[in-house]
Amino acid sequence: MATDSNKRIIKNTGFLYIRMLLIMLVSLYTSRIVLSALGIDDYGVYMVVGGVISIFGFLNSSMISSTQRYLNFELGRGGENKENIKLKNIFRTSFLIHLIIAIVILVAGETIGLWFVNSKLNIPYTSLHGANIIYQTALLSFLLTIVSVPFNAAIIAHEKMNYFAIISIIEAILKLAIAFFIVTFDKNRLALYGVFLLIVQLIVSTVYITAATYKFKECSLRLSYNKPLLKEMSSFAGWNMFGSIAWLIRNQGMGILLNIFFGPALNAAKGIADQVSAAVSNLNSNFQTALNPQITKNYAAQKEKEMEILAYRGIKFSSFLLFVMAFPIIMCSSQVLAIWLEKVPPYASLFIILILVDALSGNLFGTPLMTALSATGRIKNYQISVSTIIILILPAAYVALKLRMAPESIFYLNVIFNVLAGIARLAFCKQLIGFSLRLYIKTVLLPVISVSMMSLIIPLCVQNSFAHLHKGIYILIMGGMTLFTTSIAVWGVGLKRSEKDFIKEIVVSRLKRAT
Repeated sequence: MATDSNKRIIKNTGFLYIRMLLIMLVSLYTSRIVLSALGIDDYGVYMVVGGVISIFGFLNSSMISSTQRYLNFELGRGGENKENIKLKNIFRTSFLIHLIIAIVILVAGETIGLWFVNSKLNIPYTSLHGANIIYQTALLSFLLTIVSVPFNAAIIAHEKMNYFAIISIIEAILKLAIAFFIVTFDKNRLALYGVFLLIVQLIVSTVYITAATYKFKECSLRLSYNKPLLKEMSSFAGWNMFGSIAWLIRNQGMGILLNIFFGPALNAAKGIADQVSAAVSNLNSNFQTALNPQITKNYAAQKEKEMEILAYRGIKFSSFLLFVMAFPIIMCSSQVLAIWLEKVPPYASLFIILILVDALSGNLFGTPLMTALSATGRIKNYQISVSTIIILILPAAYVALKLRMAPESIFYLNVIFNVLAGIARLAFCKQLIGFSLRLYIKTVLLPVISVSMMSLIIPLCVQNSFAHLHKGIYILIMGGMTLFTTSIAVWGVGLKRSEKDFIKEIVVSRLKRAT
């Protein structure tokens, strides 16, 4: 029988997948309209300037993990069932820290960041004014996001994913409306796009704060200075900062290198590839958003074995979900871009394939392992080791481009370093928590490799036979074939009998409720 926690994970995953499907469709169509309205160069400017803002996000990213961990841990100890003073202190301390972070990033953004945009980035002179307005609006939007993080974290920690899903869908619809609206303007589209996005972020942050303060007792706009807790959370966040810096270099540093060596056109290509990857990876993040609170709560309740099984199962299931979405896109990337976009940036198709391959390989050692390690609170050596591996991507990519290697070489480096970091992450799970490498190979690695090989053999063998067909027909045939072979491989090889029975039980119970 399905346990209450498993049912909760399934229910929350359902809410998040409805959210994901709507957001994915809206986001992809929004990208088409925005790219057409701004043009390749201005779209590339928007992506690289937004990347500069994200550079200042490493402070906030580390605190997001810290807030989520402490809220989940306290709730796992039964904090939801009583008037928990510590839970309130955790939230209020987190809110105070996020306000401090917002002030620090505001100062850094208006000094170092502004200088970097105007002095170092390769931006056409005609787009410089719009780039500065985009920068200011993106900075303000980011500050609003920082302030609302504790409230967002509380919603996820309490596993109220329906709230999270509804707010995210509203955000996506508003961004689609903006995309249609800016087309009606003849001038200053880049600047106007930034202003309208700022307004949307203001609305979304207000809704998050209002929903959390109304629903959860610990959430309020009050600040609290609890010195021991502040020191503990800040220390945890400080070590997490290594990881945040590493992912900053990986996700944004590569975009800046492409801009410096090749100009904004390749930033547009990377921006499109990132949009596709983000849409697909939302499958992974949505499932793991529903899963992560249970991993931490199991550790807090001293159920380490249950946590290990849940983490491994989470990696396997999220890998299969990624396969179902990513493989058809990999097989049809050029055709999808030709239909989706009016103007396809150079290298966009290849970048999409390589970014998806990177996401698939990284997922084998992904978020469930990070969440399990964070649950222990002992992350110093782990963050130093894994983050160092990730940080080495930047000098390696710089050397590769300096040696006049092709732009796609940096994505191959991403895959290599990501896998190395994942292996180190798994080793720390074994050392700190006692995770079994043999169980990982049996539960995760072998099923995932088997499913991936079986999924692609037939599509790869026959794709040339359909290359002459119209793009839409090719997508229907190859996409449908890849989706079918992947689904068959997952059900036939990837799942254990107990897992199949569990899925059948959930489906049958939902059908009975529907009738």
